[in-house]
Amino acid sequence: MANRFDFKGTRAAAPYFEGWYVKVTDPDKDFTLALIPGVALFGAKECFVQYNLFYKEKSLSGKITFPIEAFTTVNDPYSILMPLFVLSETGVKTHLKDESIDLLVDLSFGTFLPLEQTLYTPSIMGPFEYLKMPCSHDVVSMQHDVKGSVVVNGEKIAINKGKGYIEKDRGSTFPSKYVWAQSNIFKEREDCSVFLSVADIDLNIINFMGTIAVFHDGEKEHRFATYLGAKAEVKVDVDQQNYSVKLKDPRKRLTAQVSLKNSDKLIAPMNHNMDYTIKETVKADISLVFEEKDKEPVYLNTINGAAECVNWD
Repeated sequence: MANRFDFKGTRAAAPYFEGWYVKVTDPDKDFTLALIPGVALFGAKECFVQYNLFYKEKSLSGKITFPIEAFTTVNDPYSILMPLFVLSETGVKTHLKDESIDLLVDLSFGTFLPLEQTLYTPSIMGPFEYLKMPCSHDVVSMQHDVKGSVVVNGEKIAINKGKGYIEKDRGSTFPSKYVWAQSNIFKEREDCSVFLSVADIDLNIINFMGTIAVFHDGEKEHRFATYLGAKAEVKVDVDQQNYSVKLKDPRKRLTAQVSLKNSDKLIAPMNHNMDYTIKETVKADISLVFEEKDKEPVYLNTINGAAECVNWD
């Protein structure tokens, strides 16, 4: 099966985007950093690195842009390169600087926890992987150890017990509306991970609400997806600061309550441009219940989740 980390857009033509979402959390330090490197081939062509940082009760976000010619990949190990930025499956090193932040990152990744792959489900997209979708999603690692250091505006933070998560998106546009949530740090259990998304899918000839989600209990992957018959119910508060998601199929159910506190601005690809402002938090409260037929429910809570709610009313 194909490596889900690698850059897929070598021969892509506009309109096209591809980006990695690389998140590390050290709950002992109350620290979370999401780095989002990518390329955007629209009217303007660029490569970029976005950051979303939470530390000491403060959040910062921003976007550093480079000419598209500054983006490249190399082998041994396969790495994504931009000016003062290197990302591979073994770690990430970068120096990002703008008006808000001077950020030095030197982090090493442990062994990835990837999703199961079959011919029917080569990725989280299942059989939709074989179609040209407006937005194709990949989960590279549900969970891995992270160690190293991060320097934020001159203050060094030693990351000794970090946990990482990596996903990807590529295509021509993000969905017009969606909810998304992720966490691999829960106070009740250290081995569980979750990712979920419910989105409006527009294929021109058909429009539907699609869902993809995975709950990993440390030993087994439990997948929910439209292509597997899962049904989704989403309820969003009027202020869009809290939402609930219920996913179910004949044998299992996943319920999530999400609080979008501490959200910050990021830029997303929408309508063939890389200029759509969304809000994402890397410090979300998430309460999770996983129920499987003939088994005891699993109850989990975290204050170290990540979440988005975009145009859902």
